[in-house]
Amino acid sequence: MNQTKDIRDIKAAIFDLDGTLLDSSQIWDGLGERFLSRRGMIPKPGLSAILNRMSLPEGCEFLRVEYALPDSASEIQTEVCGIIEGFYRHECGLKPGAEKLLRELHRRGVSLVIATAGDETLSRAALERLGVFGMFRGILTSAEYGGKVSPEIFLKAAEIAGYPPESTAVFEDALHAVLTAKAAGFLTAAVRDSSEREQEKLRLTADYYRESLGDYLELFR
Repeated sequence: MNQTKDIRDIKAAIFDLDGTLLDSSQIWDGLGERFLSRRGMIPKPGLSAILNRMSLPEGCEFLRVEYALPDSASEIQTEVCGIIEGFYRHECGLKPGAEKLLRELHRRGVSLVIATAGDETLSRAALERLGVFGMFRGILTSAEYGGKVSPEIFLKAAEIAGYPPESTAVFEDALHAVLTAKAAGFLTAAVRDSSEREQEKLRLTADYYRESLGDYLELFR
């Protein structure tokens, strides 16, 4: 942890969604297994590790060839996207302590914005179902503003929040996103998620690091 700013002084907070607010790593880590199970097929060991290195179209083509499926890659992708959509609309929950932290920040008048690499429609559907969407001023996606290796999405989120980077915390679970936000002048608040393999580097890089969002709550009380 490289703590240079006091998180209690923030006026705005930008939250990542998958792995930070939403407990969604399970769908991405086990997506191929879910797909094959629905087909009555047994996944081979190590499937998730293989698919995690591929884009969605590449992964669907891999499944087609590896499991000798009669479908085209595009048909497989349609079915896989349906699995993803169903998860966000009906299954996905919040990470431990997320709702309490959001409500405390909202009560304090902290301006909240989402910055996600995910789909805006599905992100909104999940947040609305979970009863927290109304606390946010907006959702920004990487499809609009680029990936989090570039600061544009964070800078635009800060603009929507109404405060400069130095008054804004970015809550993230990914090392590359924390590095980008920190370089752009934001306070960085990291949270552990299994999707990030370099936890020690994440801990040492971020201004704050906690095992869960619930652990941040004590800082605001």
